[in-house]
Amino acid sequence: MHWLLIKVVRDRPGILNEITASLLKQGINIRNIIGNSYALMLNIEDNINEITHDLSTIIDIEALGIINTSAPPLALSQRQLLTAFKAVLQQIGAKEVERILYRLGYEYAKSVVTEIPIGDPITTIKTYLYTATAYNRLIFKNLEATRNEIKIEFTNPFDEELSTTFTEGYIHGLINTAYSKLYTITINKHNNTYIATAKSLQYI
Repeated sequence: MHWLLIKVVRDRPGILNEITASLLKQGINIRNIIGNSYALMLNIEDNINEITHDLSTIIDIEALGIINTSAPPLALSQRQLLTAFKAVLQQIGAKEVERILYRLGYEYAKSVVTEIPIGDPITTIKTYLYTATAYNRLIFKNLEATRNEIKIEFTNPFDEELSTTFTEGYIHGLINTAYSKLYTITINKHNNTYIATAKSLQYI
């Protein structure tokens, strides 16, 4: 199963039609499309490296590459999922739910990076933040990395009503697994933007 990952630089009418027309012109069958006005994932039958080059003629998008995975995506309704989380929260308590959601996010990211390697750590982290964007779990904005610190800007985490614990765990798991070392992580909100700051324990 091959997924073509595309960053939408600027949304506009007809952008999806241009992408699908370009792929169909190359004889590439599209099985499924996931995404929004920020990122798209297209399930295609063939893994063709020339695809990203051919799509470069389409303005306002950036083809990020192809992810090869045999695991089909699982879609859940955000509203009903959060309702279920809140019901569990009332039953077992906020701290326990937050701890479980954080661990689920962390282990999910760890599993994704381990089973579907992409390349260098930064490319890996960015790729899976864009896939999270396509899946409507957050909107990835920017990443800055220095020798001992990584800052990730994002908005609209799906679990914002639950203190973003799943999202925090997911980002933490991405960074630790991609770099194969331990980081601490904190998340702060400035206006409508969240900033996750990860610092290597090696330099603390």
